[in-house]
Amino acid sequence: MPGHDGNEAAHYFEKVGLPSKIPFEGAASKNPLAFKYYNESQMVQGKSMRDWLRFSVCYWHTMRGVGADPFGGGTIGRPWEDGTDSLDNALRRLRVAFEFMKRLGVPFWTFHDR
Repeated sequence: MPGHDGNEAAHYFEKVGLPSKIPFEGAASKNPLAFKYYNESQMVQGKSMRDWLRFSVCYWHTMRGVGADPFGGGTIGRPWEDGTDSLDNALRRLRVAFEFMKRLGVPFWTFHDR
C-alpha cells in the first residue's frame, strides 16, 4: 500500500511487549505472554495440537467492539482508531487485526459471531 511501510501495525503491540509470535514456554513459565499448555507442534493421537485446536479471532468483537453493554458506554479504547469512518481507518484496523492474529499464531478469523 502506498504510504505504509508494512510494519505500521506492529508498534501497537510492541508498546505492551507482545512478541512477534507468542511462544510456548510450558506450565512453569512466569511469562504472562507465553503459552503454558498449548504447544502447537505437540502431537496428540497422531495430529498436532494446531490441527486439533483450530482457534480463530472474531474480528468484530476483538477489533471493533468497545465494551459497551445495556448499562453503559464503551470502556475499551483502541489506540489505532482515529474516530472516523474513513477508508484509511478501516485499512489500518485490518492491518492491526492481521498483525494481532499473526502474533497469536491464529490461522483463522471470523467477521462477527461465527
